[in-house]
Amino acid sequence: MIKFESDQMRSKTWEKPMESDVWDFEDITKTLQSPSEVILVGESELNAQYRRWLVNHDRNLAKKLIAVIGNNNDTNINQDLVSHFKEKYFRGREFSF
Repeated sequence: MIKFESDQMRSKTWEKPMESDVWDFEDITKTLQSPSEVILVGESELNAQYRRWLVNHDRNLAKKLIAVIGNNNDTNINQDLVSHFKEKYFRGREFSF
């Protein structure tokens, strides 16, 4: 699972339909709606792969990553930590929905 939390207070999640499928980082990146800051949440190894891909293919988005939250298994992600970062970085901003 790859999940972004954006400064627009929107979450967007991607999952592979089958374990054998390959992640399409370019497709994921194209679907983001121009956030100014994002938090990447998910399995640590996948986060690392995606961050490396961003540095090589989309430096503008790579610069917008303000936090990366991961664990060995995306089902064990600490949601309190995710909420803390969202509150710390995104609270009090004007949002358009």
